[in-house]
Amino acid sequence: MLEIHGPKLIEVLDHAYQSPFTTRSGFARLNAEWVAVCACQGFISTSIVGDEEFGRVWHITVMGLMRLRELKEYSNEQSN
Repeated sequence: MLEIHGPKLIEVLDHAYQSPFTTRSGFARLNAEWVAVCACQGFISTSIVGDEEFGRVWHITVMGLMRLRELKEYSNEQSN
């Protein structure tokens, strides 16, 4: 079972924020479980292109950005 925190979650969220990645990219494939967790939690999303079509690029959401900030702050506190 994956916990919804930790360095891997930070990595996926940070990647979606800094350099949005496609749904079929190597990064998405290597981190498929974490991408799924982030999507299910509403931290990342693809855009809606048409009436019934979704885009192919994962972007961080506002909620994901807030969670990323919290995780980075917590991580910094733990390392001090």
